Amino acid sequence: MKLAIVGLGQCGCNIADSFYNVNSYSESFFSRRIEILTDTFAINTDEADLGGFKHIPKDKNHRILIGTMATFGHGVGKINTEAANIIKSANAVVVDAILRSAKFQESDAILVIASGGGGTGSGTIGWVCKMLKEHTDRPVYAMVVLPFAFEEKGNISYAVLNSATCINTVIQYADATFLFDNEFHRKMGTSMMDNLQDINEELALNFYDLCCAGEEKKTKYVGSKVVDAGDIKQSLEGLSVIGRGEVKLPMFRWQKGTYRQEIKDNSQVFTALRQAETNLGLGVDLQHARKILLLVTSPKDFLTTSVMEEILSYLQRKAPNAIIRIGDYPRRDREISVTLIASQLVKVSRVERLFLQADEILKKQAQVSVQTDAELELMKDLHRKIPTLD
Repeated sequence: MKLAIVGLGQCGCNIADSFYNVNSYSESFFSRRIEILTDTFAINTDEADLGGFKHIPKDKNHRILIGTMATFGHGVGKINTEAANIIKSANAVVVDAILRSAKFQESDAILVIASGGGGTGSGTIGWVCKMLKEHTDRPVYAMVVLPFAFEEKGNISYAVLNSATCINTVIQYADATFLFDNEFHRKMGTSMMDNLQDINEELALNFYDLCCAGEEKKTKYVGSKVVDAGDIKQSLEGLSVIGRGEVKLPMFRWQKGTYRQEIKDNSQVFTALRQAETNLGLGVDLQHARKILLLVTSPKDFLTTSVMEEILSYLQRKAPNAIIRIGDYPRRDREISVTLIASQLVKVSRVERLFLQADEILKKQAQVSVQTDAELELMKDLHRKIPTLD
């Protein structure tokens, strides 16, 4: 599957930059020589942020500054309503840059990425998805990154309000919306910069094997049950999460072909599967998924029919109401990698809590506004009789 990547705001652009780096590695001579991206775009209202990443080309067609007249290139200051107004005026420039890129017609889908808690990303992602849906027949997928817990503290939090309004808008237009929770994946005792860098890299790597599997050209690496763009499209709908688990294999398998080695191999596959389940974008119960896609990437001749059957049985128990697609990809040499997508989620507790919290904040804002007006009026009464120097 080949993707066109669109990053919005600082967070979205940095993740898009990680995707570009993964694609460069994938198509290099020393790797798989497979192209999984057709193009990558970084769009922001802050000029400084557009210069803060390493890999996306620096020309104006790939790094696009919008809203200069409104923000003078300094961002929207967390106000996503202002960003929404800006993208409505700049949509022609953005959509033209994406649709007229040299390889866009090779794209199987478009992935639009933004932070839910920021200003530019959360305010623009819904409108960009809407406009792309109107101008192309490709599926348009969104990825919304949810904020850290500390960003949601306080009686009034822009991170909560922005995330709630962002998700509520995006789900109306995107074919599927991937959710990824920063707090769920943060590492304790690690700096903020390292945390964000690790999260961005992991997000991009989640799609690496999945996109490569259907683009494989070498016969010996084509799986017995290939997962291609068609399988992915049919497996994505509504709120979705993606996760990946990886287990390193020993350099040599001394008892290859024996029942002991097969038991050990199978246990490593299930370890990777459980890791993938743990590493999903946020905490969800698979019983609430209506579509599941799983890809096992391993050394050639590693997987057996029995282990694939066990995986299917496991997923059927965990998600009894889901349509399940499973594939293999014999492309790795020294590790087992399992990519898991749970889609068409009918219940996501994290999102429900976010909406409830946003509703409370809106009520609190209304109360604070009334209280502020009253207190300002009292202050005016105190100094009304004092002369000024006009």
